[in-house]
Formats: sequence, structure tokens, C-alpha cells
Amino acid sequence: MTRHARGRAAKKVYAFIDTNIFLDFYRDSTEATLSLLHRIGPVQDRIISTYQVEMEFLKNRQRVIQDALVKLKLQPSPNVPAIFADSATNTSMRALNKTASEKAALIRKRTMRLLRDPKRFDVVFKSLTGIFQSTSPYVLTRDMPERKEVKRLAWRRFILGYPPRKSGDNSVGDALNWEWIIRCGRSLQGTILLVSRDGDFGSFVDKEGFLNDQLAHEYRDRVGARRKLILTNRLSDALKELDVRVPQVEIDAEAAVIAESPNRVSDGMPIGPQARSFQEIVNYLQFLQDPSLRKGDLKGL
Repeated sequence: MTRHARGRAAKKVYAFIDTNIFLDFYRDSTEATLSLLHRIGPVQDRIISTYQVEMEFLKNRQRVIQDALVKLKLQPSPNVPAIFADSATNTSMRALNKTASEKAALIRKRTMRLLRDPKRFDVVFKSLTGIFQSTSPYVLTRDMPERKEVKRLAWRRFILGYPPRKSGDNSVGDALNWEWIIRCGRSLQGTILLVSRDGDFGSFVDKEGFLNDQLAHEYRDRVGARRKLILTNRLSDALKELDVRVPQVEIDAEAAVIAESPNRVSDGMPIGPQARSFQEIVNYLQFLQDPSLRKGDLKGL
């Protein structure tokens, strides 16, 4: 093994992939971006995730598929003047429209199968199930003892208004994911790539991601200045850092998806709007009475 190969093998890089990245696999119309999903498999042991990401994916999956079905509706055939009724052009137009309608009906039929039996027909669902049901210590599940502590820390930062809580946010989902990233960052002693497109964790300018200033400061404070956390909105970039070869066609296809900038959904544990002023205070007081948290975990909050 060459010195260069040994260096690449020793590289400690991990990735947290936000829910919006997974949902975009249903939005795109090319197979090239779907190929990126299959490239996650070989590096699945270095993927950081949570049951929160799984819940958000399952919650929004059907809605995104339904939106894709709406796009399959064809425009009505143009009205052709009677003088051209027998022309070859009119005949050709009718044939093309009939073919397009048949193709749309076939796609709609296949889409219905995704909804009825995702475990069998939905490649995105099946691939992500492998991640969410992984026994990896970097995938937070509901039966892990760390869950309660991470959830309590997420509640605290949410109530105090700390990022990644955005204005008007009524769920602690992003906070829970962030606390898990912090916890993994302490134990992994490597670089973590945070792949997201909804702007909750930072900003993107000229294809470069900039982690929110407060989050960057907190990560250095709680994890360490030598351990990097890099924000990107491109799964292809994260895969390359994980030493996965990504063809240019897939990189270009993902760039096209990002350029379209579809609306994102980033929600998790809901809180009723009438509970924002009273129930949150009650929950916070209950949290403060819990002595089980280690003081070191509260540093910087």
C-alpha cells in the first residue's frame, strides 16, 4: 500500500445527512441523482443519523410523492384549426399526446405501488431503512439510553432560542439532531460533514457552506478546536470526502436539483402555538429539576 493510500484509509470523516436531502430523491427526475443514494451503502458505517431524521422522512415522504404525481398531469392538447384537421402534423401531435398520456399513466401506476408497498417497491425507502435500523453507535435510536439525555439538552436549547431553531419554529427536531452531532463529534475525533439544504444550520454562498456563527463557536467550545464540522448542501461532496467515487454526471444532476430550490419541510416534535408561552416554561422547570445531566454537557448553553 502506498503512502497516499494509507493516508486516505486513515482519514476519519463522517457525515450527517439531513432529511431534506433524502426527500429530494423523490423530487428529481433523473436517475443520476438517485445513484448517489446507492453510493451511501458502502460507507453506511460512517453515517450519523437519528430517529428524528427517520420520523421526518416518514412523515413527509407521502406528501412529496403526491407532489410528484401532480406534476404528471399533462396539458390539454392544443386546438388545431379545422383546415389542418387532416394534416400529417395534426395526426402526429395526437399520436405524441396519446403516447405521453400512456407513459404518465404507467408512471402513476408505479408511483401508487410506492405508496402501497414501500418495503418492496421504493428503493429510497429500502436504502434508508438500512441506515435508520443500523446497529451503528452513530445512529441514535429510541431504545438507546443516550436518547433521554440528548432529548433533554435539545429541549433546553430550544427553549432558550439557540440555533438551529429558526424564527417561528415549533419543533425541537433540529436541536435534537444538533445535540447528537455534538455528542458524536466528541467521541469520533474526526471531521463531520453536515449535509443540509434548508438553511437551518447555516448559509450557502457561491456553492460554499458557512456554518451558523453561534453553532460554529459552540462546536469548537464543546467538541474542540481541532475537530472540524463542515456544512455542505451537496451529498456528492460529502461522498467524495468519504472516499467514494462520484461520476461527474451525478454531480451535475445534483447541482441541477439544488438550483431548482424546492420548498423544504423541516419539522419534528410539534408544540401547539398556545403552549409556546406557558407549557414550554413548565417543561423547562421540570428539566431544571432533573439532576442526571452532566455539567460538562451544559457548557456553552
